[in-house]
Amino acid sequence: MPALSLLQFPYHDNLRVAELVRRGVPARALTGLAEALHLSLGGLTAAVQIPRRTLERRLAENAVLKVAESERAVRIARLLARATEVFEDRDEAAAWFSEPLNELGGKTPLECCALEAGAREVEETLGRIAHGVFL
Repeated sequence: MPALSLLQFPYHDNLRVAELVRRGVPARALTGLAEALHLSLGGLTAAVQIPRRTLERRLAENAVLKVAESERAVRIARLLARATEVFEDRDEAAAWFSEPLNELGGKTPLECCALEAGAREVEETLGRIAHGVFL
């Protein structure tokens, strides 16, 4: 899987998403995701909840992430892809992902994506932005 393919994955197909997560996302896909977010790889490890040294080892071994790690990586990539649709610009979406938002209790969208409930709130916030509804 090329590094940026997580951002181009057909997230509308839940069965394919589930299969990707079950098989495990290649660790190298996180490199492309970090680049797309304008983060160092270390900046992404907290949201994916994987120790940096563990990720470095998996990268060196060309290994895949565990199911829970894969799920978190896919969650972030899916929401970044959605933000890119909403803002019509990947750089603007990446900047938004790292910006603390009042709507998210002062947290960044990336911080919120570490947990499913937070990711749902990020998705709802993107929906409000897409529809011009501001709180």
